[in-house]
Amino acid sequence: MADFTLIFWFVYFQYYWFPELRQKHFLTYCAGMAVGFTFLDIVNPFTARSSLLGALAVVVMLMIEVALLAKDHQWQYLPAFIDVTIMAYLLTEFVDMVVLNSIIWLTSLSFATSWWGTLTEMTIDAVIFTLIGMGLWLTRAPMENLIHATIGRSMEYLFLIFMTGIALVYILFEYSLQELADSDHYLIFLTGVTGTLLIGLSLSTYMLMLTHLQEEHTQLQRQQQEFREQYTSELNRQMGAIRKFSHDYQNMLLGLGGYLEDKDYEGFRQLYIDIRSGWETSNAAELTIDDLSNIPSAGLRFDVYHNYLMAQEAGVQLFIKVPEPLTATITTLKLLGNLLNRTLPPLVDGVKHLKPAVVTLDLQESSQLVRFQIIFPVPDDAQVGGEARVQSEEAELDLSRLQRMLPTSATSTLKLKRHWGQLTVALPKG
Repeated sequence: MADFTLIFWFVYFQYYWFPELRQKHFLTYCAGMAVGFTFLDIVNPFTARSSLLGALAVVVMLMIEVALLAKDHQWQYLPAFIDVTIMAYLLTEFVDMVVLNSIIWLTSLSFATSWWGTLTEMTIDAVIFTLIGMGLWLTRAPMENLIHATIGRSMEYLFLIFMTGIALVYILFEYSLQELADSDHYLIFLTGVTGTLLIGLSLSTYMLMLTHLQEEHTQLQRQQQEFREQYTSELNRQMGAIRKFSHDYQNMLLGLGGYLEDKDYEGFRQLYIDIRSGWETSNAAELTIDDLSNIPSAGLRFDVYHNYLMAQEAGVQLFIKVPEPLTATITTLKLLGNLLNRTLPPLVDGVKHLKPAVVTLDLQESSQLVRFQIIFPVPDDAQVGGEARVQSEEAELDLSRLQRMLPTSATSTLKLKRHWGQLTVALPKG
């Protein structure tokens, strides 16, 4: 009974900050892993001995979880998953030992090791774990952001080494104290060791999270300043163009009026033609950052606006539609911004020589999905090559970088309709 209850909560906390890794019917999955672990622990003849073979059930359970990560092509999460696994192990061990020591101190060792004592212990454990799960809810978004931000960076592996060292220290203490297994001093000492490691781990994680959030804030401020400078530069250019036009406009009217006064209609016609030939299509930024208020994430809002300005500089008109305010999680909106940054620049570069050079970006949301749809011009002979390429004699549009970034739970479709292409990407909000 103790094996089943503790392993159930252990697996639950393993996936607490990884909603994208959870299997369907997650609570059933936790219960199934707990049943399998309990069965192996019962039939394993080395369970009650001071031997590494007693951890066979743990090894088998972790191998199954790693195999599931491989099956879903989620290898990039493995270091962070190991970190959280160690944290979940120390947490469940610490809480259970505190409860067990309290029961021994309040009653007796014989009651604590009896059926009713174990049932009391597991019930109290379940209540405490439930309260911890509710208390940790506010940390989900910062922790998910931290995990996604450190994937593939050196910080991720440094943290993994640190966590592995903590786990090894605890395991060495545990096996060194097996000689005192019949003494309640063993439990008290092991509880102190676990608590010390858990407190140190929690403080280290908290400091790392604060450092990450500070870096994110600094990066956002720097990005915001760059975009503001870019926008200010564009406005200054427009003001200069307006002042120049004001001066030229007076000269145009004087010249046209002079020809009309002299009834020189041929000269009037030629001057009018000269004026029209000097006109240029303005690349002024008609969209402002405030027009994207339906996007709650500042990072995604600046990403979209930055791509808008880049498209304007390339001579491509980018229309942006956000019909309803987005309400997805911070992690989903951040992933959406990364996908757009991988998609729009090569797409704008590929269509800038086509007529009309117009691209439409439509951001939509439902109760389950966040979806973006991009409509862009294509040549008459364009064909879809593979899942992420549009091929024609004039050019080739390669969107393979987008495909490499998509999580397995996301979907993307690329279609061609006569002179237009349509790319649709859907991300689950869970």
